[in-house]
Amino acid sequence: MRAIDRVFILILALALSVGCSDRGTAQAPNEVLPTESSQEAGGNSSSSISQEAASAFEGLDSVALKQGDGWRVFRIDPAASRAAYVVDEELFSGATRKYGLEVGKTKVIGETQDLEGLLQIEPSQPALGANRFAVYLPTLRTDQQLRDGWIRENALESDRYPLAVFVADQFSGVTAGYEEGEEARFELEGNLNIRGTTVPTVWLVAATLSGDTIRGSMQTILRMTSLGIDPPDFAGTLTVRDEFVIQIDFAAVEEE
Repeated sequence: MRAIDRVFILILALALSVGCSDRGTAQAPNEVLPTESSQEAGGNSSSSISQEAASAFEGLDSVALKQGDGWRVFRIDPAASRAAYVVDEELFSGATRKYGLEVGKTKVIGETQDLEGLLQIEPSQPALGANRFAVYLPTLRTDQQLRDGWIRENALESDRYPLAVFVADQFSGVTAGYEEGEEARFELEGNLNIRGTTVPTVWLVAATLSGDTIRGSMQTILRMTSLGIDPPDFAGTLTVRDEFVIQIDFAAVEEE
């Protein structure tokens, strides 16, 4: 592989690295992922997590649930859920000339349905109990295999650190007297662990409880520079925005 090819692959991979950031303000959920570019949550009911992801999840510590009346426990249904990252990328004429890529601005999306999660809530309070969201990173996919391979082997080092895990320690913005069937919008604050590093993050959540199922979306905005990486700017070929988004679209079913 020519040196210039290696440089370009490196830049594309860095542009899509999933990292961690300090607490900050995120965009409202459901405003990032265009349906024409990504898989709609719940659109593939026959899917399930991979054997590799299942093995990785089994290695996680068990979650200690709160005891008492009123607490309800919901678990993520991966067949109706997905985790994704989104980055704004702009390609110039050099990208077409050298690699046959289309010129212009686009949102690059990498996603997987290899995720698990548990959420314990007391809706009438409202109160947050035990919770955890975990994503198996090696199966994140975009539309470019070279990009995916570089991210897996270098940027995320997901063969070494296969899981990203978020645990919330508090939530805010939920009004008392929640009525089932209404959409609730609130913030989850807690720690995200990725690549062996734990950092505080804030997620904006929009979710609706209906019967035994919660459906919703949660997202947070991160920065490449928080990883010590300058946003790629390859003259005549490609530029990438510093900020990018991690989003989880989920359906969680109540345990009996």
